[in-house]
Parts: sequence; C-alpha cells; structure tokens
Amino acid sequence: MIKVKSFLGKVTHEGIYQMDNHINDWLKDNEVTPLQIKQSFGMERLRGESEEPVVIITVWYTAP
Repeated sequence: MIKVKSFLGKVTHEGIYQMDNHINDWLKDNEVTPLQIKQSFGMERLRGESEEPVVIITVWYTAP
C-alpha cells in the first residue's frame, strides 16, 4: 500500500535545517521506502493580514 507524509516548514535557513532533520529522523525511525518526493512553495496566512512563505515536502512511500 502506498502512503503519503507531508512536512511543512518555514522558508528560512533555520526552518529548512529543522525540516531536514525532521524528515531524516522520520525516515530513520519508520524505515520506509520513499517512492516519490515532491516540493512546493506557498504562503501561510497568519493572524490578521500577514503571510509567511512556507515549503511543503510530500513523501510518497511504502511501509515495511
């Protein structure tokens, strides 16, 4: 069965670094086999009118 896991991070050096670590830890802890990885950018609306750029990584995988 193919599953998907999505990760959302801030578009900053620190945000990308944290997301990399989160994805690497998740891959290691769950021993999944990635089939396809996609990346997209968007804007997250914060309280009020301000928006913040975000990156979304989706990992399509099979589990052991």
